Amino acid sequence: MEKTILVVDDSATMRQLIGLTLKKVKGCHVVEAQNGVDAVGRLGAGAFDLIITDIKMPEMDGLELVRQVRGPLGHTALPIIIVTTKGEEATRDAGLQAGANAYLTKPLSGVQLVDLVERLTAAPNGAGVGREG
Repeated sequence: MEKTILVVDDSATMRQLIGLTLKKVKGCHVVEAQNGVDAVGRLGAGAFDLIITDIKMPEMDGLELVRQVRGPLGHTALPIIIVTTKGEEATRDAGLQAGANAYLTKPLSGVQLVDLVERLTAAPNGAGVGREG
């Protein structure tokens, strides 16, 4: 079954890099969004199996996107991975408390990202997959 993943980052290069990495996941289709506002619009227009988001973006940052997805948008079980350069423990904790399932820092390990995506999309509603650090 094809997995549809929403990749949210204001850097086109980073979105492309993540997309190329995810091509290693069989049956993976990537949809790109430039920021949280763009992502919210895309979430309203289609079904996704997972979201990968940066934190620092214009218009709506990744933390607010996670809060919107978990709250008003009602996607309580949709797995979310935060991928960011912000490695501070407080930022990591804020992301996980907002509802992200995992938090990875850049530069990314492609193997780690692919493994995490496979685990989160294989588990029913991301259940049983611990929060990564």
